[in-house]
Amino acid sequence: MYINVRINTQTERGKQLIKQLRRYPKTVKFDNPTESGVVPEGYMTSGEFRKTAMEDTVKFCKENGLL
Repeated sequence: MYINVRINTQTERGKQLIKQLRRYPKTVKFDNPTESGVVPEGYMTSGEFRKTAMEDTVKFCKENGLL
């Protein structure tokens, strides 16, 4: 069984947890999309976001007579 957790690394306790978990590389795996390049399901890459945002902006402007 795998369990996904979110740890706030901005807190001292979160930093301690990460440091402790990194001692078990055979058991604990860290999935970091910025390192692996794998985008989790339901998320967009920055390029996809930019394209979608531009399309939505143009559509909004046309619908409201701004273009």
